[in-house]
Order: sequence, then C-alpha cells, then structure tokens
Amino acid sequence: MNVVKTSLLTCLLANAIQAIGAEENRTNIILIMTDQQSFNTISAYQEIYNGVYSQTPNIDRLVKNGISFTRAYCANPVSVPSRFSLFTGMYGGVYSIRENMCRGAEESVVRLVLETNGMGAVFTRGGYETVYAGKVHLPFCGNKGNGKFTAPVGYGFQTYLTKDEREDLSRITANFVAHRKATDKPMLLVSSFLNPHDICLEGSANLSSTIKGNKEEKIKTVQMLRERAASYDSLKFYQEMVPSLPFNFAQTTGYPDTKASRKRFLDYPEWYWKKYRWTYAELVSMVDAHIGKILDALDANPELKKKTIVVFTSDHGEMQAAHHSMTKSLPYEECQRVPFIFAGKGIPKHRVDNSLVCNGVDLLPTLCDLAGIEKPDKLDGLSLANRVKGGDQPLNRSSVFVESELFVTLINGNYKYTYFDRDHGHEMLIDLSTDPGELKNVKDDPEIARKFMPIFRSELKKHMVNFPKEEVKPLFQKKKRKRNYVKRFSNLGINEPRYF
Repeated sequence: MNVVKTSLLTCLLANAIQAIGAEENRTNIILIMTDQQSFNTISAYQEIYNGVYSQTPNIDRLVKNGISFTRAYCANPVSVPSRFSLFTGMYGGVYSIRENMCRGAEESVVRLVLETNGMGAVFTRGGYETVYAGKVHLPFCGNKGNGKFTAPVGYGFQTYLTKDEREDLSRITANFVAHRKATDKPMLLVSSFLNPHDICLEGSANLSSTIKGNKEEKIKTVQMLRERAASYDSLKFYQEMVPSLPFNFAQTTGYPDTKASRKRFLDYPEWYWKKYRWTYAELVSMVDAHIGKILDALDANPELKKKTIVVFTSDHGEMQAAHHSMTKSLPYEECQRVPFIFAGKGIPKHRVDNSLVCNGVDLLPTLCDLAGIEKPDKLDGLSLANRVKGGDQPLNRSSVFVESELFVTLINGNYKYTYFDRDHGHEMLIDLSTDPGELKNVKDDPEIARKFMPIFRSELKKHMVNFPKEEVKPLFQKKKRKRNYVKRFSNLGINEPRYF
C-alpha cells in the first residue's frame, strides 16, 4: 500500500512540476500598433518597395529579427472597422461595421461576437493577463453603448494602462515591460499609437495657414512640423529634403465616375504634395522613436525577451499623394496595405513572406496558435503561425477581401477587383502584375472581362451574401430610384438588395 501511495504522490508531483514548467515557458505577446501607416514606410524595405522615403530604425530592428508579411492587406482602410477585425478575427460588413460611425450595427449582435472573439477575452480564457494601452477606437468597447474611446473591457481586456496615444504611451508601456518578471503570468500587451494619423489634420488644413481641430496635441504637432519645414532654406528644402512625387502620382485611367471619390482626387500644386509627403515621413519617424523605447525596455529585460513575441502592424495605410489623393478609404494599395511583422521567441530572423494575408482577420488566429491557446470557433481568417515559425505550409486561400464604407475589394492572385456596392455599382479591375501603381482600370478589356470578371463577381457575391439589410440607405442613392437601386446589384447576379 505504501508503495502505491508513494507512486501516486510521485506521479502527482511530476505532473505538478510539468504544469509549472509549461506555465513558465508560455509565450508573452506584445502587439504594437500604429494608425494610418502604409506598407511602404519602413526604411528596411528600401530593397523591396520602390520609393521608400521614411526612416524607421526601430521598426527596422523587428524586420531584421523576424518575419515580414509584405503582401498584407487591412480588413478595411479606416480605423474602427479595421480595428474591429484586428481584435475579433471577423470582417465587419456582416455586422454593419463598415465605417467609423457603425451606422446600422446592432449592439446585442456585436456583443455576442465580442464575448466569443474579443481578443482580450480569448487570451483571458487562455490563462493570460491582458493589458491594453493607448488608442482604442473600437466599436462597443465599453460595457454598454457604442463608445469607441473608453477602456476596452468589451473586448475582454483586464487592464487599461493609459489612454495616452503618444510619447507618454511609449514611456508607460516601456516601464511596464521593464518591470515585468519572466516568471510572471504570461501576458498579452497591446500598445496602440495614434501617429502617423496626425497627417489627417495637415491634409484638412492643406494650403491654409490656419490649422483647425478639436485636439490641442494634434494642432501642436502639425504646427511644429510646419514651423520646422519653414525653418529650412526654401530652395534646399524643396530640392534636397522633401521626397519626390510618387511614381503613381497620376490619376487612374478609367477610374469609375463615383460621386464619393470625385472629391478625393485633389488639384494641389506639386510643391504642396511633396511637403505633405515630408510631413508624413516625419510623423512616421516620430512614432518609430516611441516604439524604440518599448523595444529598448524589452532588450534590457533579457529573460522576459526570451519568452516574448513582438508583433507590429497598423490599422490601415495612407495615400501619400498617390493618384493626387490623401488619407484613406480608397481602393488603392497605399491605404489598403500595411506592415505586418513578427519577431521574437522561436521566429527565424530576417525573413520575407509574400503570401496573400489580411492582418485584420489573420492576426487573432495566428496569436492564438503562437500562444498555444484555443481559438474561437468562428473566424474569418487563417493562422499564419506555421509560416511565422519558419514553416512552408501554404495558406489555404485564393483571395482576400478589403471592405469599405462604399465598396468591397477582392484581391485574387495578380488581379484586384473593386465593386462599389454603395456607389451605383461601379467596378474597377487592376492587373497588379503589369500595373503595380494601379494606373489603368482594365475592366472593359474584352479578353480580361470574359476570363476573370465572372469569377471575381462570384467570389465577391459569396463574401457579401450575408451582409445585413441596410439600416441607412446607400449614400448617393435617391429613394425614388428604386429600379436603379436593384439594378446596381445585377452585375453580381443578385436581385435582392436586402442581403446587402
């Protein structure tokens, strides 16, 4: 009997030691986000992308020590719906989350998604301490109502370190990392920065000398950069310091006559566009310096670093004067593609992966697999964990989707098809293999239209079929023109607009 008791105790002790060891070896996740940072803004990518003009020595550290997904698209090129996808692994269109106001979204329906898929909730169930710091801008982020800037308890985060979105966020996050022990409970730490989003305020002021805004810090930042530019010799500034115009500065031939987009292509003088790009690069460098403080704190805590994966991405990009345009919410690479980098524990260094991915819907399943926790049952994306860890397992997808307030884009191989479902059913098709600058709409090319358009329309129909009935009438659609309202879905073979 004593032998049996001894064996049982030995077995229980061994299991306990094994469990403690497994707990101590669990992976910490630090997710660093920026707002409105394009895929082509990282100086380490100068050999990959034509015309990179930003300096990002700290993000470069992640590039050199990890894997970069260089063909990563956001789920939606505007903040709130993009962030909803990043923190749930679901596209927002099904829930009427296609623009920042989320008009038509039903709180009771969205709350069910957050309960099962909210990133904080998923990781809390997996035994993690979940901490959020910085910009939120998530729909229904509080306990009730559609607030977007309160502590993200609605997404299951246990701690909200700070609402600061700038330098103080950097300092507070770095301090948290510096004092974290390697033996502490595994953590999911989100540090969400505002910039380079301040470029929106520069764009709204444009040629005016007056900067108007409702946030003093934004006004100060843009004014500071304007004063810095003015302090240089004008001739030297425009000849030597500002970036050149983008290679796709021209407008797209055959761009659809969309009412929504006409006012997005702007006739500013070339000197202003160059200065605008310089301002954007300065904002990118500014937030890069803030990120550097967090990475420095992790480097100074080597035992924690051994157990930590750092992820860097952005919610969407910025047009940067491409096609005479600025900011976001257009069907172009500059605002639809984003950086997506993983570095740290168990990740081979300095690798590039050109797989077609979506940071919005692929982030959550990837983090779950990297952390060894259970994924939600329903996800729109795929786990990239195998490829992050150096594997070569192909992704089981032929295309990704990018939703927006007025259109939905499908990227399939080298082709990019956009359907303006909320702007009279216009279409645009780009062949990225021959036209990476998206300078020609080839939708009306007879051979291409015959070969590809039915396939793309069919794929897009499948993606959009569960979109809910519109709570708000589509923009620019007159109520009395019901016949045209139905007709604009006929391109996709759909006669019932209630599904959209």
